[in-house]
Amino acid sequence: MSTLVITLLLLTGAAFQTLLPAWAFIGSLEWPVLTGLLIYISLRTDRARLTYASLMAGLIYDAFSPAPLGTSMPFFLLLGAGLYALREEVFEDQIVTYSVLGLLAVTLKTLYFALVFSLSGLRQLQPGLLTVRLAGGFILGALTAPLVYLIISTVRHTFPKPRRRVL
Repeated sequence: MSTLVITLLLLTGAAFQTLLPAWAFIGSLEWPVLTGLLIYISLRTDRARLTYASLMAGLIYDAFSPAPLGTSMPFFLLLGAGLYALREEVFEDQIVTYSVLGLLAVTLKTLYFALVFSLSGLRQLQPGLLTVRLAGGFILGALTAPLVYLIISTVRHTFPKPRRRVL
């Protein structure tokens, strides 16, 4: 996967994540499209491009969210590194893999932001809201990551990579 494809995927994912409405009954949690994309990219690329994708995902996430710039970069770097370490242990073409990794990643992301925001004084830690957001993260993570995988796989199979012609 080239750097250009990774960049286009992340920018498109950020647009979808921003435009999709948040559900109020799960704590106004946004759809974790960038997290699903990072899961997909981490299972299919080398370490250098994964580091680029993790930094770009953190930068784009912070640019499109009310969080201070640089808040999510450590999370996306750690998530990318952890997924890269697991890539030999999981089946990269199974929907259940993306579902389990998605719900784990979104749950960890929810905990990470709750702790970072409470420690920095930006938002108080409210156990009730955190519980609702964690449950919503389970649902959205288990749904979004497999959907991202299915959409990207369908597009990649619809438009196969052109072969070079030998003259």
